[in-house]
Amino acid sequence: GPRRTPHMILYHINGGFPAVDEGSLFVSSTRNAAPRDPNAEVDKEHYYKNDAPTAGFKERCYYHDMAADKDGFAYAGLINKNMPGGEQFGFYVKYNRNELPIFTQWKMNGAREYVVGMEPANCHTEGRAKERERGTLQFLEPGESREYHLEFGVLANAEEVGAFEELIRE
Repeated sequence: GPRRTPHMILYHINGGFPAVDEGSLFVSSTRNAAPRDPNAEVDKEHYYKNDAPTAGFKERCYYHDMAADKDGFAYAGLINKNMPGGEQFGFYVKYNRNELPIFTQWKMNGAREYVVGMEPANCHTEGRAKERERGTLQFLEPGESREYHLEFGVLANAEEVGAFEELIRE
């Protein structure tokens, strides 16, 4: 466009069953997870663990400070090690932390609303006015464009789940 324009981008990647189930885990290259609001303070030390669907559950969002590998990539995934027959399953997102410095985990373990969102972004989830207030609102100048580099993958068995967990530990 012809003028400076606010630029907010958030990849909202939802996972449900079978990746999200009682005892399944959110695994990531997190250094620190901070509750977004007072509701997320509830059981915050278990931000990574999914409970059984719970009636009346209120969404919980956590902002993650993610570590990046030597190439600048951060990792997040949902894994279920309790599949029938001892199988394991999961999926992940790998993204460039320099391009998308903010990561939000959206945890909704509600009955009939049972999902976890993984959200690499260049902004927080509270809107443009809050980004302006924080001084973190990004802009595109006239003629400017940006590229974002993400990879999505499936972890189809215990070996792949284990390899992903090892990658995150490094």
